[in-house]
Parts: sequence; C-alpha cells; structure tokens
Amino acid sequence: MKQRIQHLLIAATALCLCGCASTSIKQSFKAPGYQGGPVQKVAVVAVADRGEVRQGFENRFVRDLRATGQEATTTFDLLGLPEIKADKAAAAARLGAAGTTAVLVVRLVDQATYSREVQATSERWVPTVSGYAGYGWYDCYSVAFMNLGTTWGSTTQKVYLDTSLFDLKTGQRLWSALTLTSLKEESDRLAEVDSLITKVVAAMRQDGLVR
Repeated sequence: MKQRIQHLLIAATALCLCGCASTSIKQSFKAPGYQGGPVQKVAVVAVADRGEVRQGFENRFVRDLRATGQEATTTFDLLGLPEIKADKAAAAARLGAAGTTAVLVVRLVDQATYSREVQATSERWVPTVSGYAGYGWYDCYSVAFMNLGTTWGSTTQKVYLDTSLFDLKTGQRLWSALTLTSLKEESDRLAEVDSLITKVVAAMRQDGLVR
C-alpha cells in the first residue's frame, strides 16, 4: 500500500508540473441495472500520502461536483489514510455521520516514462570500419568523440488513474473510469489536473450518477 501511495504522489506531481499534455477516458463502467439516480452526497478520497497532493485532488473534485449542485465533501480533513486502512467500519461510520452516501476513490493504476533523443546537428565524421581487427578502445572512443553533436531530448509520461464511485452502505461499485494522461515537457502547472477532473466528473454526470 505504501508503495502504491508513493506512486500516486509521483503521478500527481507529474500532472501538476507538466504541460503539453492530454487526457482521455479509456474505458468506463456503470453498475448493470443501476436505477438509483444521482447519489446524495459524495466523499472524495485521493490515495496520496503527501497532504498537499491529496488536498489538491480532493478539492478540485469537490469544486467540480458542487458546480452543478451535487453535494460533495473532502476527506483529508476528516480521516487519515492509515485510519481508513486500519478500521473500515469506523471509517464508514464517520463518513456516514457526515451525511455521506457514496465514496469516490482516486488511485494510480500504472505509469510509464518514455525518453527519446534526436541529434540536432549532422555527424561531424562518419568513419569506415570493416570488422574489429585492430580496432581498439581508443579507436572506439575517437569515433564517438568525433561524432559529437547537439542532441535534443524529450520525455513523455503516460499516467493511468482509476476513479471509482462506491455506495457507502452496500460497498457496491456504482461507476468507474480509467483515464490516460500523456505528459510532455514544458510546464503548465495544474492545468492538466483540472482538465482530467473536469472530464471525469462530466462523464459521471452524463451517466446519471451525480447531479
């Protein structure tokens, strides 16, 4: 669990610090036969062990949910992540006492980083080497040194997050979405976090789970 929480922190930091990004919903789920309509009050739980990261995600989800009249609340100021892990019944009781009827859990599923380098200038010298006979370490070094030039590098991160809505009383998963965010360099702070959350909340609203 500790490792997964740290991974969400890394993913969240990447989302907050990188621009030139795009988010898409790869797949979504709605409980078959669900006819309950919008839930009454949502408690948002972002699984990240650094307070500012958890608060950032929860506050933004609550903001977007409340924008159209959906009752929602953060949990960072109500329950610590270790408390929820240690005692499910006690955590559910505290959420219920706060008027919560559904819990929205945001967690990291996977992430990968891809790096690419492109030589920006032409090669200075192209050697001709036939076989390795008589080709020593200094010859190898000389070829590499003479071929030095300007190189441009780029890094792309792909971050998969799962956002799932559960009925507090029954524990049933009512809805979920798997999102993929592709992040490139050149920062645009927090913009992609907002975009991601807006898309997830809009999809949840379209499926009739929230107002």
